[in-house]
Order: sequence, then structure tokens, then C-alpha cells
Amino acid sequence: MKKSIGIFILTLCLFTAGAQSFLTGKRSITFIDNNRSNRAVATDLYYPANTAGNNVPVASGAEKFPVVVFGHGFLIGNASYNWLADSLVKYGYIVALPSTESGISPNHGNFGEDLAFLCGRITSLNDSSGSFLLNRVIKKAAVGGHSMGGGASFLAAAGTKPSINALFNFAAAETNPSATQAALLNEKPALVFSGSSDCIVLPAVQEAMYNNMSLACKTYINITGGLHCQFANNNSTCVLGQLTSGCNSSSVNATLVFSKTMSMIVPFIDFYLKDICTGGQVFSNIYNNLTGVTKRQSCQTFPTCGPLPVKLTGFYGNYKNNQVFLYWNTASEYHVDHISIERSQDGVSFSHLAKVLPKGSNGAGASYSNVDSYPYSGINFYRLKIVDLDGSTSYSEIIKFVTAKKSLVVTQLYPNPVSEFLYLQLQSDKRQVINYTIFELSGRKCYRNKEELKPGLNEMKLPFADLARAVYIIRLGSNEGIKAVVFKIIKQ
Repeated sequence: MKKSIGIFILTLCLFTAGAQSFLTGKRSITFIDNNRSNRAVATDLYYPANTAGNNVPVASGAEKFPVVVFGHGFLIGNASYNWLADSLVKYGYIVALPSTESGISPNHGNFGEDLAFLCGRITSLNDSSGSFLLNRVIKKAAVGGHSMGGGASFLAAAGTKPSINALFNFAAAETNPSATQAALLNEKPALVFSGSSDCIVLPAVQEAMYNNMSLACKTYINITGGLHCQFANNNSTCVLGQLTSGCNSSSVNATLVFSKTMSMIVPFIDFYLKDICTGGQVFSNIYNNLTGVTKRQSCQTFPTCGPLPVKLTGFYGNYKNNQVFLYWNTASEYHVDHISIERSQDGVSFSHLAKVLPKGSNGAGASYSNVDSYPYSGINFYRLKIVDLDGSTSYSEIIKFVTAKKSLVVTQLYPNPVSEFLYLQLQSDKRQVINYTIFELSGRKCYRNKEELKPGLNEMKLPFADLARAVYIIRLGSNEGIKAVVFKIIKQ
């Protein structure tokens, strides 16, 4: 995908986040609502941790985390929203996914009350001496949901609910009692998403809810080509409904839908739940520059918080000669420590690719370029991570490139020059055995071995400690007729 700077003029730094990126802990807890005949509300609770896994401790330290409670769609298991939980946990949020009202005849009113109850109950764990979240919860919550859960989120937020501070939802469906009527009573800041190709719950349904929120600071985003089930990670039951309704094809995929929604949600709740002033600025910048959507907004101007570390005026690139060339420009730079280029195969989980030091000074901007010489086979997503001197971070837009598909590619190689070991990351499209040989420039073999690769990404390291200082050639190949991969390495 090639974007010209003339088209892609931006004034944004995507969503802010804390200096630390957390792993995901999970606990399944049944909360009891004593005010509703001891109703049991079974919930999967996701939270920031140092080690990913079930029932692990909350992340070390004293940082507190706000709460997001999210309701599932009709006959859609709450595991279909793990993508949302993982995405929010890493930015320092506690996420509750209740599993109540999951049968064929759900009670929408009860489900809305479950969501409201969890917002209050989980924020109260900050003061519960027997809770693993004692003194670790910010007493603020956002309520959200998808489809039936989206409608239930309007039921939960209606009226005076001190424990609910913001509302967001995906493809919200009408409920009984009416979510559209409940929207009239919502005073909380709201972010409403829909998909233009959704025939399960038409965008007009969400528009009616949006229009009824006369007292809220509200934003509506309709993702062009978005489908109902993409918000639920293409849950199989949901997709079956799309197939029978004749609307299961789209020009966009779930990854793109995730990217657009998360780019808006994180700064939105950063501002309203964490009181991060720049979250409002970033939210406004993203809204103003978001493409591939139709949008509406009725909201007050967010406060001015001083200059963002970097004001981007473009992030773009091209794919040529099996390499991805990346370019970006800044209009201004303040207190920047460095800029990291991050890469992903799915647009959700990113890894570090390269570190770039700032060139702008005294608030001036600069132009940058970098090359990914070893892109993934198939799809590559890139973003910029801007790191301030105080450790805070912000992100650029995500851009995507489709590269040639190959059976075997090198996707990472370092260090070069090498002293002891050369580290390789290899992407294989199947299980296969490869041979690798280190040659001198004269053609003499110095080292030969083989490695069994699994489908996906594989890590290897090649020994160089016993080799003399020189330039070497490495050849990777297999016995299956796959074209060999050859590259040059300097031993220092």
C-alpha cells in the first residue's frame, strides 16, 4: 500500500499509553449481587500482570488501573472478545467479560443490570481487604458491549450511575427494554461504532441511539465495509448468521476493524478514566484524520495540555525489491528520547524492529526514512512508537503492506557485523528441514548444519566466534526445491 504525502497529511500521534506494556492475567470469578436475590454474575476478569496466565498476581508496584466492563453478543461466547481484553490490559486496564444471559432466550434487562453491577463491584475491590486487587483499582469504569451487549450497555449507563464514567459499543442492537429509549437517559461520554456492511444490525439502529443521546459528549464512527461479526473476531455462530443473511463478504478484515476501534477507544478512556489530559487531544486528532469511515461528533473541545512530543505530518512507504521502505515527517518535536519502528503480522501484536534517534531540535520538525530489509511473507503492518524523555509513549497510524508470499524468508537478522552469534528469525509456511552453510568469499565451506522449522516464525543462532575477521556468505536452503536464501555477513 503506497500512500502519497499529499493524501496522507496527518496531525496526530495515536493513542497515548503508560510507559509500561503489561501482560495479561486472567481469573474466572462469580460475583454475587445481593440486591437482586443474590444473582450470580459469572465473569472472566482480565488484568495487568508481569507474567501472563491464569490466577497470576496483579502486576507488581503500586499503579492503579481503571475498569472496563464489556457485554457479549447474542449466542456469542465472551471469549470472542479476548482481543479487546488483551488490547486494553496491556495499556493498564482491568477488563471484565461477563458470561451471563448467554442462552437462546436472554433477558436483556438483567444483562444491562449485570454490566452496571460489575462496574460498581469491581471498582470497589480497591477497598476489599480480601481481594487480590486491594489498593490497585482506580474507581472509574467504562461500560461497553457488542450487538446485544452493546444495547445492554445503554441500559447499564442510563440514568445516574456514579460508577460508570464512559460508554462505548460495537454494532449495538435494540433490546427489550429499549436501548434506543435508554440512550435518551445517558449523560456519559459515548463512543459508538458500526459497520457499513452490517446486515445483522443495520447502522441505522446505532444512529438512532446516537441521535437520542442529547446530553452526552458523543462520537459516532461507521467503518466502511465493516461487518457485524468482525467486532467479535468472526465468531462462528455469528458468521453463520451473516452467511444466511447474505452479508458475509467485505472489503476489510477483522484486523483493520480492530485497529480502527482501538485507535479511538484507548485515548477516549485514557481521558475519561485515567484523567490523562493528552488523551483528549489525541482522540480529537485521530477523529479528525481517521479515514475509511463516516463519522459524526457532538462534543466540547478537549482541554489544551501543551505540545505533544511529536506532531506527525505523514507516515507512509512502499514495497520494492523485497524490501519495505518507510518514511515519515514531523512538523515539530519536543522532549523526544527516540522513535521505535514496530512491525506486526496481524495489526494487533507488534514487536520492535528498529530504533531511530530524533533529528528535530528546539521544537523543529524533520524528515526520516528507514528500510525493513526482511519483511514478513504476506502481510506486514508498521507503526511508530514515539518515546518521550519522561518515558511516556504515543503511536502513529498503522500502515500495511502486502509482500510476495514465499515458503521460506528471513524476517530478522542481527547483529551485522557479528562477533560471536548471528541471530536469525525465519518464517516458514510449513514444517520443513533446512540446511545452512557459512562460506568464505573464496567459496570454502566453514560451517554446515541443519534445522527443523515449524510453520510460522522460528528462532536460530549461528556460531561465528571461531571464525576469523572477514566477510562471509550464508546460504539457507532445503531439499524440496525451494529457492535458497543467500546473504552477506561481516565478522568483526
